[in-house]
Amino acid sequence: MRANQNQRGVTIVEILAVIGIIVVLLAVLLPGLGTVNRTGEQVTSENNLRQIFMLMTDYSTDNREIIVPSSFDYRQASYPGKIRSDSPAGVEPLVGPLASGEFPPGSTFQNVGTWADILWSRSDLSANGILIPFEGDSNPNGYNYRYDAPDRVVFESDPGFKNILRSTVKMTRTAGGEEATPFGDGARDSEVGQPGYFAANDWFSVCCPDSEWYSRPQIRFPARSVYLVDSLAGETIAPNAEGWGDPGQGYDTQVDFRYIGDTALFLTLDGGITAETRFVDLDEVLDRKYLINDLDRRPGSNPDP
Repeated sequence: MRANQNQRGVTIVEILAVIGIIVVLLAVLLPGLGTVNRTGEQVTSENNLRQIFMLMTDYSTDNREIIVPSSFDYRQASYPGKIRSDSPAGVEPLVGPLASGEFPPGSTFQNVGTWADILWSRSDLSANGILIPFEGDSNPNGYNYRYDAPDRVVFESDPGFKNILRSTVKMTRTAGGEEATPFGDGARDSEVGQPGYFAANDWFSVCCPDSEWYSRPQIRFPARSVYLVDSLAGETIAPNAEGWGDPGQGYDTQVDFRYIGDTALFLTLDGGITAETRFVDLDEVLDRKYLINDLDRRPGSNPDP
């Protein structure tokens, strides 16, 4: 009888106190866990950029130190090459100039693309390709992305698809255009939630027969020459106020500051990666340590990188 008298149950006040302590601990820990998660996403994006730079270096080594073109249009070249390929034969890529109305009906654009298409095709990042079925019966075999870097259509078909040529962080906003650059005026609103774009500085574009092909020895300050940057518009970014932004001229930046502290990752031609904070205008970008190439020197004007 005496032993039973010394025992008692847990009171409601004690239960509420324990619950309160747990709630307080969760309130303290959850923001920290969110920060750790976002930091991990940034680290993974940086690793993606390092892998991209390795692929770029491999390309340059095999091509007389030529820098990977940011975008290309080989249709007028003496040897147009075959980077983006119709697969199967006779089927146009699902994203391109025709979709944006840039070229008239009847044009083909297997020889038009970006740095991503070059690295994807050359490095055989998808040996078996990625098959996207067509709607209707126009091509029951679908379109194969073996020679065309995964784009909006792929991520719409498979939201969980991962690709080292894109950022780990998903886009929360886009440029709201008809198609991602350079095939249109900017990524569509429907692409919110897809992995963010890495955009190449289109100063390195090869657009026509007299375009300048730049080699690494020509770049005097590779640590100050930006090649890739996080973007909300697409795979390329114009090397002027239209791309990098200058509110004084009425241009919003296409750079996407998607990481902790509102920062964007810059990849320079020496392989360096830095996180840059928001800038007010283009002059501020040029004044920083990591600069874009001389914007006044364009292909065809005797550039001196």
